[in-house]
Amino acid sequence: MAQKGFILALATFIMWGIFPIFFKFIQGISATEILAHRVIWSSVILLIVLIITKKLNSVKRLAKIKKVTLTLAVTGVLIASNWGIFIYAINQNDILATSLGYFINPLFSILLGAIILKEELSPALKLSIFIVFIAITIQIYSLGRLPFISIILPLSFALYGLLRKRLGVRAFEGLFIETMILSPFAIIYLVYLYINQSSEFGLNFNGVMLFLSGFIAILPLLTFNASTKYLKLSTIGFLQYISPTLSMIIAVFMYNETLDFYKFTSFMLIWISLAIAAMANLRRKNGTK
Repeated sequence: MAQKGFILALATFIMWGIFPIFFKFIQGISATEILAHRVIWSSVILLIVLIITKKLNSVKRLAKIKKVTLTLAVTGVLIASNWGIFIYAINQNDILATSLGYFINPLFSILLGAIILKEELSPALKLSIFIVFIAITIQIYSLGRLPFISIILPLSFALYGLLRKRLGVRAFEGLFIETMILSPFAIIYLVYLYINQSSEFGLNFNGVMLFLSGFIAILPLLTFNASTKYLKLSTIGFLQYISPTLSMIIAVFMYNETLDFYKFTSFMLIWISLAIAAMANLRRKNGTK
C-alpha cells in the first residue's frame, strides 16, 4: 500500500512540475483568458467527480453555512490569484520565478503559522526564515524591484492553505464551491471577449487546450488526495520539492532561461534554509519518540 501511495504522490508532483510545458503551448493566449477557462472547466470536472463519488449532498449542506461560503469566497480569490500569477509568469518566460516561489512556499506557511496561529518557532526555523529573507533581498537587488511572482505565489498559497486548514472542509467539496463562486465572473469575462471578437476559444487546438487547463488542475488533486491515504505527511513533505526542481530544470534546459549568479545564489540560500528546516523537523520528531 505504501508503494501505491508513493507512486501516486510521485505522479502528482511530476505533473505539477511539468505544468509549465502545458501552458507554453498556449503562451499566445492572455493569462486572464486561460485563468477564466481554468476556473470554469475545473468546476465542471469537479461537479462530475462529486456526482460519481456521491458527495454532492455534502456540498449543498456546506453551501448553506454562511461562514463556510464567505471563507471559500476568500480562498477562491486566493487560489485564482495563485493560478493567474503562475500562468502570467510562464507567459512572461519566467518559469524560474515560479520555481523559486514554490521552494519558498513551505517556509512562508511556517511563518504564517507563527504570526496568525501563534505557533512557536524553533531557533532553526527562525534561521531558515531569515535566510529566505536574505534570498529575497538578493532578488530585489538584482531586479531593482520586489520579486513579485516569487513572493505572491507562495504567499497566496500559504494564506489559502491556512484558511482552508482552519475551515476544515474537504479538498474537492471546497474547491468546487470556490470555483462555482468564481465561475459567474469568469463567464461574464469570456462573454465580453466573445462579443469583442478577441476570444481564443473555439473548435481548434486552443479550444482543446483551454478545456484541458481545467482537467489538469483537478487530476493532480485526485492523485494527491489518494496518496495521502497511504503515505506519512513527512514523506509527502519531502516529495513536494520534486515540482519546483522539475520546473527549474525545464526553465533552464528546455526554455533557455538564464540562471545568473544572483538567481543561483537565491536558490542556494533557499535550499540551505529548507535543509535546516528539514533537519529541525527530523530532530523534533525523534525527540518526541
